[in-house]
Amino acid sequence: MMIKSDNKNCARLWNVLLGAAISAGFVVFFFSITTEQNKTPLDLGLRMGAQVQPNCVCLNETKNAPVNNTEVILSESKNAPTNKTETTFEDLLPLLKNASMDDNTIIFTEVNDAFAKPGSILDLFLESFHVGENIKHLLDHLIIIAMDQVAFERCKSIHRHCYLFKVDGKNFESEKFFMSKGFVDLVWTKIKLMQRMVEFGYNVVFTDLDVLWLRNIFKFVSVYYDITLSSDWYSGQPEDIGNFPNTGLFYVKSTVKNAEVLNFWYEARNRFPDMNEQNAFNEIKKELVDTFQVKMRFLETDYLSGFCNYGKDLNKVYSMQSNCCGGLGNKLSDLRSVLNDWKKYMSLSVVEKQNGNFTWTLPQICFHEKHLK
Repeated sequence: MMIKSDNKNCARLWNVLLGAAISAGFVVFFFSITTEQNKTPLDLGLRMGAQVQPNCVCLNETKNAPVNNTEVILSESKNAPTNKTETTFEDLLPLLKNASMDDNTIIFTEVNDAFAKPGSILDLFLESFHVGENIKHLLDHLIIIAMDQVAFERCKSIHRHCYLFKVDGKNFESEKFFMSKGFVDLVWTKIKLMQRMVEFGYNVVFTDLDVLWLRNIFKFVSVYYDITLSSDWYSGQPEDIGNFPNTGLFYVKSTVKNAEVLNFWYEARNRFPDMNEQNAFNEIKKELVDTFQVKMRFLETDYLSGFCNYGKDLNKVYSMQSNCCGGLGNKLSDLRSVLNDWKKYMSLSVVEKQNGNFTWTLPQICFHEKHLK
């Protein structure tokens, strides 16, 4: 009888242990699924980056760079020496973390020595946030990418978030005239930088330095769209890909798909070697919609304005860019005029503003026939 009792007890014990093991296995299985579903954009971006076959020109190469299992090599030139790999911008991560908004959004721009000198475009750009309508706080989320040591030192003296990005074999210190080789090389760097930021899990707004921020453009940013961008020419329909893009101010949401889109855009430089990044984007925008199902929103020039198409109503305008204008001195002169007009507008009473009788002084040096719509 004792033996039977022991056998029953053993059987009960085995049943309890077996049930516990099955439960534990289910819990492990459940949490492994939950963890996979909750992967961050950073996790997904790194995994995707490791699978992408590199096929574009390196921006910044370092000899004998250490490689580990988590490091992602974004791209390598087909003809590049095997002992060189492109930087992975891992040193950007602390800066991105410090500068990001609560929803992991950052703003970035690029500057070289010519644009960073005291009294130059950089000063006007930063001043616009101070005199703009309740947007000074956005400076806390702005990263300035300095393309040379002199610009980096100047940046550190006047701004909180600065990053030095030197490209081997390239000199970005002097003024780059529109569509010169130096200009084209410079403007393409922002696409590769943006791709990496998106892979790190950050939503990104890129702004050219000659864009004066006057109001908070995030009013126009919706998570429904992958890319939101300003326009040089606006058809009247925000989703019409017939709109001509202006990549001097645009937003990209952080997703694996959008990292692939940015890489596809950057590789398009091989197909359009003489184009800047904006014109190349205009050539491939239909491909992006067809291939990646990209949702784009183009913004009215009444709101995100420029010298190409002037938004005349200051009650509507959110930014102003000196596009359709060549030459640093020309841009500087007419952007100063814009900022002076804005200060006068801000000094008006609410009633005077609502009357809408105040408008911009037309650019005097950067005059373009499209100013008056």
